[in-house]
Amino acid sequence: MITNEERPKLYKRRWAFILGISILLIFGGISFSSFGQINFYVQFFDSSHAQVDWITTGRSVSPMFISLPFALLIFEGKIKLRNLIIAMGACATTGVMLVTLSLFDSSLFFLIVLGQMISGLAQNIGLAVPSGLAALWFPESQVGTAIAFTVVGMFLGEGIGYIIPALLVPSSNRTDAVVSVNELVSGQHSLRYMYGSYFAVSAVVTILFVIFLTDKPATPPTTAQELKNTDLRVDKTSNKFCKVIEQLFTNPSYILVCILFGFNFQIGMLENLMMSEIVTDLKLSQTLSPDTLGGYVMSMFSLGGLPGLVIGGKVVDRCKRYKLLTCIGNAGIFVTTIAIATSVIFKSVAWLFASNAMFGFLTGFVCVSLFEMITQITYPIDETLVTTLMIGIQAAISLLISGLGRHVFSTWGSLGLLSFQCACALLNTVISCFVSLKNRRLEIVNGEDVNNCVHIALLTP
Repeated sequence: MITNEERPKLYKRRWAFILGISILLIFGGISFSSFGQINFYVQFFDSSHAQVDWITTGRSVSPMFISLPFALLIFEGKIKLRNLIIAMGACATTGVMLVTLSLFDSSLFFLIVLGQMISGLAQNIGLAVPSGLAALWFPESQVGTAIAFTVVGMFLGEGIGYIIPALLVPSSNRTDAVVSVNELVSGQHSLRYMYGSYFAVSAVVTILFVIFLTDKPATPPTTAQELKNTDLRVDKTSNKFCKVIEQLFTNPSYILVCILFGFNFQIGMLENLMMSEIVTDLKLSQTLSPDTLGGYVMSMFSLGGLPGLVIGGKVVDRCKRYKLLTCIGNAGIFVTTIAIATSVIFKSVAWLFASNAMFGFLTGFVCVSLFEMITQITYPIDETLVTTLMIGIQAAISLLISGLGRHVFSTWGSLGLLSFQCACALLNTVISCFVSLKNRRLEIVNGEDVNNCVHIALLTP
């Protein structure tokens, strides 16, 4: 046991780790958002919009198949937090390198899709990390804030990705559809330099993680982590792993939170993939090109998400009412999707901007609460294992929603797509009402129900 003099102890370097992960998530956010809003890729690779969708949706393929093997390796202790973060950095660096190489020739479309798949794996690993890192290195009073400052990188990166490529590619700033060879070459060079610089920074951050990152602090920051490190012993055989998986997937609240997480991240993806097409379809602007206006509209979603994450982190740290906050936030998201559809019907660009900003704010707010909720209801199972499996489910939901969204848009047009978005938000709100209120880790920290948590079935004496 750790003596009273040794606990709790906090380490300043924990904030440097948060910064490094946030930087990698910035690049992940850029690669997520920078392909749907400009028509350059359609013309450069001589492909359809549906094919270009795969540059973005392809990011969800690898996490679907690798989440379970990753979870097993995490459970067996073969991959710990340090290795997971280094793997994230290596995948992010490799992915952006392949994207950069694909821009050397228009025949390398397969390379950009492969790079995006690897980048998607990096981002999804990155989304599995915040809860575990926060629980291992931060006190309960800072866990929500730590999660928020980590995930804020993804929202910031998405905002950059919506705007910067449209500014770098000359053809995106014109209302005519004719693109000259010189414009394609200019855009090719500009985007190649952009992704090349991201590759360099990503490589440096990954190297720094290799040098300085450790799996956990020498002294745990909370009683709950001390209990896991000392009094609780987990049988790490494959048979016990199957029992842990069974316990998770027979826990209705765990399944519901995974679905909520998937919906909250992917409802906005419907707009991300097709906003420039919505602008074109409904002729929302006569002064800006669809690419540019679509990028500006979606950037409001990301910019709104930044304060949503920060405020959400502070509110979660203070009140710990995870279910209530999630229900309120999801209800607000449903209202904002109605506002987005209304603004499009009445062709109000200003209202479309405001609605997307509020949409992003509420999405960021709910995101922090869901990250905390899923580790609370599954304590003392390893937080990284829990969130890794959750990301695999989120990836499957991503492919499902984006595929259905493209079908709805092709069949019923922009208003059909926005109606589908509203329906998804309504379903999300209803699901959030059925999640358990059990906060196991918080009860340990507060000195409540210790015996109940210690004798959970997945643990051995």
